[in-house]
Amino acid sequence: MADKKENIDADDQNEGLESEVVSDLAPDEDDFFGRMKSSVNRQGWFADLKICLGVLTRLPVYIGVSPEDFSISEASRFFPVVGALIGLIAGLVLWIGSWFEFPSMVLALFALLAMTLVTGALHEDGLADTFDGLGGGTTREQKLLIMRDSQIGSYGVMALLFGFGLRWAALSEITEIGIDAAIYALIAAAAASRAALPGIMHYIPVAQEDGLSAGAGKPSFDRAIVAILIGVAFLLFLLGFQASIVALGLAVLVTGLFVYFVATRIGGQTGDVLGATQQIAETTILLAIVMVGLE
Repeated sequence: MADKKENIDADDQNEGLESEVVSDLAPDEDDFFGRMKSSVNRQGWFADLKICLGVLTRLPVYIGVSPEDFSISEASRFFPVVGALIGLIAGLVLWIGSWFEFPSMVLALFALLAMTLVTGALHEDGLADTFDGLGGGTTREQKLLIMRDSQIGSYGVMALLFGFGLRWAALSEITEIGIDAAIYALIAAAAASRAALPGIMHYIPVAQEDGLSAGAGKPSFDRAIVAILIGVAFLLFLLGFQASIVALGLAVLVTGLFVYFVATRIGGQTGDVLGATQQIAETTILLAIVMVGLE
């Protein structure tokens, strides 16, 4: 009986030890981001493209896996490719509108409306929330709390009006140059403005532990560089060297100052800040094209 009892105690100890080992090795069921990171190596370029389409647009895309089985951060290298597609759709709307001989101001409005519908106003929402937080809060916590509020305030309304108005005015001027020029500008600006986001996600820490940016994760350095190179390639190919250099320089300057300003006040970046950055970069690129023209 004593030997049997010792064997039972030994079995219990072994089972306890095995359970501890298993619990140490098994991933936490709540560790969503840990599962995302462990599956990065299983993502190919086509999966990355579908993920970016699902994140940045309202286009119906079947990714084929559950959200915990893919990484948005590692797929972000194709943000500018999806941006180019968004710009192309807007350009096609502008081109079709030109068949009916609408004035340039109306064509530009149609194009911007198409971009807004395709993205579901994702970036515009970030622009409004960011400026509401910056203008309405006095402390870091208040700013972040206001940015998370779904209601829009006066600062957000003004940011949307000025942002949309500047893009509309710039695109109207470019459309006066020619329909082809407007289409090239839409594609280049939409692609390059989204190419900056992975770099910001890589270098600027998140301001809060939850939210869209925190959930997306931190892209690796090589993915961020690939996104930037793709965005620059779109600029050079569609706008020419001179316009690309001016647009790139102004966009880096303006968005860099904006991100620095925001990060020093809320302690990092959020999904709203990324959306606002995209809008500011796109507006800056369109204004640069108006300044320099196309080759």
